[in-house]
Amino acid sequence: MSASASQPAVPVSQGAARLPSSRIIGTLVAARVPSAGKAVVTKRVEKRRLSGDSAESIPRPLWQRKSLTALSKPVSALSSLPAIVINLERRPDRMDGCATRLSARCPELRFEHFAATDGRATKIGADEVAYSWHTARNVVYQKARSMRKGWDDLDTYQERQLELSPGERGCSSSHIRAWRHCLEHAGDGGNRPLLVLEDDAAPTAQFAAAFERAWQSLPSDCGVLYLGYSQAADWRREVTPDLVEAEYVWTTVAYVIWPSAARLLLSRLPVNEPVDNWMAGFSATGDVKAYCIRPKIVLQADAWNINSDVGHSDEHYWGPCSDIKHSDELYWGADELRERDRQPTTLAGSALLGNDSDSDSSSED
Repeated sequence: MSASASQPAVPVSQGAARLPSSRIIGTLVAARVPSAGKAVVTKRVEKRRLSGDSAESIPRPLWQRKSLTALSKPVSALSSLPAIVINLERRPDRMDGCATRLSARCPELRFEHFAATDGRATKIGADEVAYSWHTARNVVYQKARSMRKGWDDLDTYQERQLELSPGERGCSSSHIRAWRHCLEHAGDGGNRPLLVLEDDAAPTAQFAAAFERAWQSLPSDCGVLYLGYSQAADWRREVTPDLVEAEYVWTTVAYVIWPSAARLLLSRLPVNEPVDNWMAGFSATGDVKAYCIRPKIVLQADAWNINSDVGHSDEHYWGPCSDIKHSDELYWGADELRERDRQPTTLAGSALLGNDSDSDSSSED
């Protein structure tokens, strides 16, 4: 008997539960095999248009389902890292410039404006920020950097007792408030870090890639991760080619701080130096483990002493300084200092960080 003379087709209801016609994706047909005399079931697939609701309700084997992990793009560390930009509310131009730079170099980063403390307009208690500072420890690291760089100026670094300018005190207060912000938004686990940026932060073209590489290798004891800095002493150790442990670095233009470090710094108030020196002191003593991405991936939009809202007490460290160009005369200080600054000078060294290629507008260490 040929296959064409097969028994009538077995109704679908006898071989499987019947589905509504809009959901049937195949029919079952029975045929008699001559040699065995038994009916075997074969499958003939019929293509039918499925309605949206019906299609969703059809169970599918797990192996046919696409993995959501495979479909989704890996989440970058930057996209989940909260960030703030410290900016004086009366300087929206600086905030706009920073936002433009950040959007261009690291579009995944979500940041928010963080109102800076105006040192002239806001009363800052001496229990939080001192009114003067002694340069002894900083001189040690100035000399260390000078020797590392091969400069011939060791005799120019001398210890001084200096008044902190209103801008420096306001800057310290701004960072103190940022550390409190870090603790307040530390998350359920209490360990969510915070990226702190100043409004002159200028990410490099390598920012995103270098950050991700360094982030993957970051030791668990990290308290502060500097993205922008000016190196003083030699690195304590190299973790990876992109990441080094720091002993003492200057500037607070860009750093990530963890709640543990924020809590420690807040417990050691008042800040009795420029805030970057003060923070560096804790990494020098080992109280805070500080690391740096190498090379730096955040520069300053201008040289440290150009278009700044913060007058530095050490601008007059070695005498009159003619190249300071602050945007806000409010922070220049007394009239006699402004007058003195107009006079030419031949004294070596114009500021604490010196006139060198190691300033924060340079990507070199």
